[in-house]
Amino acid sequence: MSYSENEMINNYLIQVRKKLPEWLKLKKVEVEKILKDFEYEILNEAKNIANGQEPTDMDIQQALIQIGSPEGIAKEYKRRGTPRLYITEELLDFYLRTMLFFFLIVISINILVSIFQFIFQPLNWLETLGGMFTGIWIGCLITAIVITVIFVYFSMEGFLPEDFGVIPSRLALIFPFYISEKGLQETKEYTKIKLEEARQRAKATITEARSRIKEKLAEIKDLRQEKLAAAELRREQKLLEAKMRREDRLERLKQHKEERKEATRMKKELRKKHPVSIGELIFGAIAGLVFGLFIIIQPFATIPGLFEPEFLDWLKIFGLLIVISGLINLIRLIIGVRNDSGQQAMLVIEALYSIAYIPIFLVLLSAPQIFPISLFSGGTISIIPYDTNNLAYIIYFWVIIGFIIATFGSMIGNFYKVSKLQKLKADFY
Repeated sequence: MSYSENEMINNYLIQVRKKLPEWLKLKKVEVEKILKDFEYEILNEAKNIANGQEPTDMDIQQALIQIGSPEGIAKEYKRRGTPRLYITEELLDFYLRTMLFFFLIVISINILVSIFQFIFQPLNWLETLGGMFTGIWIGCLITAIVITVIFVYFSMEGFLPEDFGVIPSRLALIFPFYISEKGLQETKEYTKIKLEEARQRAKATITEARSRIKEKLAEIKDLRQEKLAAAELRREQKLLEAKMRREDRLERLKQHKEERKEATRMKKELRKKHPVSIGELIFGAIAGLVFGLFIIIQPFATIPGLFEPEFLDWLKIFGLLIVISGLINLIRLIIGVRNDSGQQAMLVIEALYSIAYIPIFLVLLSAPQIFPISLFSGGTISIIPYDTNNLAYIIYFWVIIGFIIATFGSMIGNFYKVSKLQKLKADFY
């Protein structure tokens, strides 16, 4: 092969290498194997064009035209995923978990910055709180846009979750939910298998009953031929058939009763293991809305000298957070206790929303003088000084810290309920 022919093939292979998707370029051994296969195919096609003779430059060029452009060849390696809008089915769960992970980072950064601002500038707490919510909103919006653009590019290039190593599996442990058709299909297949097993058991029972009836009928037929008269045999046959039908009917009724009993037991077991109850949601919604509106309206604020104005402002913000918590419980009640996927999503939202209580408690911790301690101490203590050596302040400090720890405990409890719901979906559906 001449230098010019070799140069044409090399240039073509270089263009193919450049056009290959990024996930394939990372696998150098596979890329080299693909290029060698193409080189062999080009030479073989050129020899066919030259009728078995040594191919010329024109033959090589004609072979390259017949094989196709580098863009067309590379495009075939990008068709790995199952199309679903702009993001493939295989990347959808990974995309949503990545989005939630970076939302957590954005929210955590904004909360930490706000905490430091509360510590060093406690008087500007309202402005700091507004800045925190604004930062969370803008940060999450930018994060959603950037991650969506990146995953659209990954989908167009043919990336699959296994191309990202252990990252997708680690995110699946943090956010154990499935929205893609693959996860739903696995659940449907599991249910289909269980139904088929029950159908086979019922079929085996019916077959066994039919076999017993056939055996009895055969015995009757033999007895009729050997010993008894035709009329007696017909009578016994009818009696036996009636008995068999009755036994068969009783067997079916018994089996149906057992199936109903098993279904009732499984429902009771599911109800017992289910981490979400209607009573819990009703109480949370009513208590949150009533108590939150009560401390927002503040009918007790007209009593002179009972509360500091700063503490009344603090109560309004705290009441607003409680009202929103009540609305979240109301939404969970509307979507249904047995809507496991919906409950999982709302539990994650409620857990993330609980973080908003922490800055509120920190404001109260940094300004103990506004707390109406005289109301709770019967006038024994008039004010809590901002003094770390004062016993009243020490007790007050640890009570507030206890509320913050309880908030984190509530978040952890919500994530535990999410994982428990995922396990129940795998066991019972």
